[in-house]
Amino acid sequence: MTITQSSQAPLVVIGGATGNQGGSVLRYLKDSDKEYRIRALTRDSTKPKAKALANLGAEVISIDLKPENQDKIEKAYAGADVVFVSVTEPNAPIYPLTDIHGQAVTNFWEHVDKQREINEGKAMIDAGVAAGVKLFIFSSLPSPENKSKGAISNVHHFEGKARIEEYGRTKSSPTFQFVAVQAGFYDSNIIGQQLVRKEGDGTWVYRTPISADTLVPSIDIDEYGLWVRAIIEHKEVREDGRAVPADAEDISLRDMITAITKATGTPIKIVDNMPYDEFVKTFPEGTPPHVIEDLGVDMWKFHAKDGYFLGVDTKWPLKYLAHKPSTFAEWLKKADLSEYTK
Repeated sequence: MTITQSSQAPLVVIGGATGNQGGSVLRYLKDSDKEYRIRALTRDSTKPKAKALANLGAEVISIDLKPENQDKIEKAYAGADVVFVSVTEPNAPIYPLTDIHGQAVTNFWEHVDKQREINEGKAMIDAGVAAGVKLFIFSSLPSPENKSKGAISNVHHFEGKARIEEYGRTKSSPTFQFVAVQAGFYDSNIIGQQLVRKEGDGTWVYRTPISADTLVPSIDIDEYGLWVRAIIEHKEVREDGRAVPADAEDISLRDMITAITKATGTPIKIVDNMPYDEFVKTFPEGTPPHVIEDLGVDMWKFHAKDGYFLGVDTKWPLKYLAHKPSTFAEWLKKADLSEYTK
């Protein structure tokens, strides 16, 4: 079904509509058997991706969703039945710490400043309340700090989003429904030399300070919109009260890497349970200390102790999805794995 212009259809405003999460949400709403009006927010509406959305029938608006643009954000949300805000992609590139994807979103990896991200997220929520948005869907992440009672406090790229989620819940009311959706581990983190890296001698190596048998909740980011669409279209999901976990399959990194080797014929050496002081030496020179604390230490500690989703039930939303999400093996069949064979 195509995007409609009918005033009878709900208006959904999508932040970061040309990014991974926002783009997936737009595609899944476009493919629904229900009709939606779409207002796509992006930093630059003149770029090809933005123009492509306009060609689909979306209203495309250029805006930077920052606290200093509060009035503009409210106008961008005006008349919306639903707002989806896509925060910084939760699984950011580690090697090197560049090539960030989020657009018209809170962007931790752009400035690696947790408090700034929190301020940006609060501004979006406040704008949603002021604009009379009925349903506000925020892309969040769990809080290892809360789960560990402060023992694991440096997973900054999770905690900023968790603090925004907490703030959003304080704003919930009969006229402003706030729902958090939390993305699992992107399958695509396994490519692009993010976790598996090619060494100077041409060998491929995966290094981790925890066991490679630790399970992670994997997700094909192209399918992220499945969970957001379920929130919009199913009252049971909207009103459940829990954050909605986007988890297609629990799989170990060892099994992911084994599958890549099988698919490409390229051996990948696994070096796990590394001492933390040795593991952090693998980060690029000049990586900020608080990023090393985050991506080099505490992120792995909470994975090993409580798991990515901190032990909560992640499978309850699956029955509400428009189709079964892809497994890692299914994602591999469409992934560009050419880097492993060059």
